[in-house]
Amino acid sequence: MAENNHNFHNFHYFHQVSEEFVKAIDDNREYFKADTAVDLGAGGGSFSKIISKYAKKLYSADVSDEAIKTMKDNLLDFKNIEIIKVGDDRLPFDDSSVDLVFAANSFHDLPKGYEKEISRVLKEGGRFIDLDWKKESTEFGPPLSIRLSEEDVKRKFEAYSFKEVKRIDLSTHYMLILVA
Repeated sequence: MAENNHNFHNFHYFHQVSEEFVKAIDDNREYFKADTAVDLGAGGGSFSKIISKYAKKLYSADVSDEAIKTMKDNLLDFKNIEIIKVGDDRLPFDDSSVDLVFAANSFHDLPKGYEKEISRVLKEGGRFIDLDWKKESTEFGPPLSIRLSEEDVKRKFEAYSFKEVKRIDLSTHYMLILVA
């Protein structure tokens, strides 16, 4: 989640979530229901607004000071959301303390091996949901060279015994739901 990568452009913080993504989340709400959830790489908090209705407590987490400032403005009225700044190496949660980690357009930016950290904080039966760019050329989005395919993501989590429970095909993205 280094601040000098492609994702730290204004669109990342101020974009609206497409109706296609909202529908995909709402249609799969059972996977988003959580006592404790983390929106990892939350940017300006656009996705946090949507998934907060399914979580009792949602941590909107980002490494960027600009994102934190934007979230403080955008998420002011959401009482179940806590905004936190995270570092590149560790999430500030106890082992096995989180039900859901959600990453929208950000997992490909995380440091190598970060799946181990996600696995550490998730409870048994917890979910990791990756909503990310397909590994195919598009007119916008991150460079193809850094995108991860669904198979790439699954391989990263296999070492931690995650199983795929659902995969949703979207126009330029996929949503992959893995369970610990």
